[in-house]
Formats: sequence, C-alpha cells, structure tokens
Amino acid sequence: MRLLKNRIKNELTKLWTGELVAVISFWVCFFIIKDRLLNTKMLISILYPLTILSLILIQGSIYWLILLKRLSSPQFAGTYTRKIYSILKIIDLVLLCFGVPIIIVNYFNATVMMFAIFILAFAVIEWINYYKVRLSYSYNPLVLLRRIKNGQLSKSRLAKEIHNL
Repeated sequence: MRLLKNRIKNELTKLWTGELVAVISFWVCFFIIKDRLLNTKMLISILYPLTILSLILIQGSIYWLILLKRLSSPQFAGTYTRKIYSILKIIDLVLLCFGVPIIIVNYFNATVMMFAIFILAFAVIEWINYYKVRLSYSYNPLVLLRRIKNGQLSKSRLAKEIHNL
C-alpha cells in the first residue's frame, strides 16, 4: 500500500510541476520571439491563445497539486474544487471560442496565424483533456488512436469530480 501511495505521489508531483514548467517554457519562448512580432496585431494573435493555454495549464497544475494534498487529507478542498472548476470550465470554453475570431481579426501574415492557431489548438486539446475525456494514456500515440477508434476514452479525473457536484 505504501509503495502504491509513493508511486501516486511521484506521478502527481510530476504532473503539477510539469504543467508549471510547460507554462514557464512557453513564456520564455514567447519573450525570445516577441521582437519578431512586428506590430500589435501579430502580438495579440500570439498572446491571446498563449494566455488561454497558460491559464488552462495552471488550472491543471493546481488540480494535480490538490490531488497530491488529498493523499494526506482526503477531503481537502473537495466542495470548493468542484464549484471553482465547474465555473473555470465554462470561462475557459468561452475564452477558447473567442480565439479563432481574435486570430482572424488580427490577421497579419500566414505564419503568425498558423502559429497562433497551433497554440489555440493545443489549448483546446488541454481543455478537452482536463474537462472532458482523458487523452493521455501512454507515450505511444497509437494507444490514444486505438482508444479513440474503439470508443474507449474515459472521462477525465476532473470531469468525474465536477460531475459529482
């Protein structure tokens, strides 16, 4: 039992720190390339989806941290977590829906637009992964494709928790 708890603790630690490291890495990359964004339209095209992606990843990081805390205190933030994340789920979805129009309105060139759409798509995938279905099963992408093909995607941990509201 102790070995299993330590394994779960290590996995949750990797998840919450990994999400934070990803956010920091994305912003470091942004500041490295920002001088190449020649005008406000280009800046907005990249900043908007990057900000949404960062918010979703930070929400995920906090959620994994909450689950880590629950290993020692099972009822930790139970009611608040469900309520807060059910609201964040809707806010994130609304922000994601505005993403494509904002990118289109601020169109400057195809390269920036493609980059912005890629970032927005990544944010959508992360939103689905947290709030709908679990998309991470293995390092092998074929495992995910097989699960999609066979209709074997399971509800995400957060989606199950929100559903119990």
